[in-house]
Amino acid sequence: MKASKERKMDRKMKHKALSVKKTEESRQRRLDNKAKRAEIHAINPDMKVRVINQVTYDDLGTEIMVENGKIKTVELRKQVSINDNELEVIEVVEDDAAIGKAIDVQIEKERLGVFSKLADKFRKK
Repeated sequence: MKASKERKMDRKMKHKALSVKKTEESRQRRLDNKAKRAEIHAINPDMKVRVINQVTYDDLGTEIMVENGKIKTVELRKQVSINDNELEVIEVVEDDAAIGKAIDVQIEKERLGVFSKLADKFRKK
């Protein structure tokens, strides 16, 4: 059986090793973020950039990325299909109209569902 002093020293060593590991990871993350910022500022020096969880955002909160020397927004939109109260993601699309149409169908279905129950309640009386 270990003495309390040995357990204490083991605990301190493990904690110190963990602390060093976290520091190294944090330092690397900061350097990566700095490189992302520098790349964006090389293209547009006046742009304000925020990096949150290794994702780059502009000052308006739009996710951005650098591609072929140009700053582009990252927009992944999903086309949604509604079948019997189940939402299914079909594919990623770039068309705003398809997304708006699918969402409008969903909202209309929910709206009619709410009012049909209310209408049925009054019809029975």
